[in-house]
Amino acid sequence: MQQSGFLHYGDISRAVSKAEAQALGSIIDEAVHAITPDAVLVLTGGFRRGKEFGHDVDFIVTTPQLGWEENLLTNVISRLKKQGILLFSEYQASTLDISKLPSYRFEAMDHFAKCFLILRLEGSQVEGGLQGAEGDNRSWRAVRVDLVSPPLDHYAYALLGWTGSRQFGRDLRRFARLERRMLLDNHALYDNTKKEFLTATSEKDIFDHLGLEYIEPWQRNS
Repeated sequence: MQQSGFLHYGDISRAVSKAEAQALGSIIDEAVHAITPDAVLVLTGGFRRGKEFGHDVDFIVTTPQLGWEENLLTNVISRLKKQGILLFSEYQASTLDISKLPSYRFEAMDHFAKCFLILRLEGSQVEGGLQGAEGDNRSWRAVRVDLVSPPLDHYAYALLGWTGSRQFGRDLRRFARLERRMLLDNHALYDNTKKEFLTATSEKDIFDHLGLEYIEPWQRNS
């Protein structure tokens, strides 16, 4: 990433607009669903919280079939490469080991399969045009895109964690630990009293487990 980052430093150090993120969402969505028609793709991070600008674009993608997510990202990378828009890719295979959960020490990086990309985005694909630098007359720009692919049974927890904000996540984990005797991270929620993992198919399920009212993504900008 470092060498490619230098090559495209001007672009990837510049803010990404919501319109650019949505355009990239359409590109990724087409690639993902060409491979797995019933896949689930969600834009996360600050854009899901209603922000107008961000530094990169994060997506979570999964499939209803457990195990299929293992090869999904590598297939997406291959498809983007064939389209000629992949400027850089770094793939990290899943290191998720259920037997090592719950973790009593929060780790900033989760163990799901993920890839870090730099994609070529054409101005013609963006409503209102590109977020270009002054004097830059190119018809395209490079944008950083992160794809994370959790198994479906961990999807809700991954979505909650990757949506953020960082401070909101810290506060929620602290509340779970101190007020509910539970351990929460991007992978799961563990009840220390019942000695069991709590299943969740949506973010609302997680809030219900914690005895909290659901907090909309746009309200998590703490």
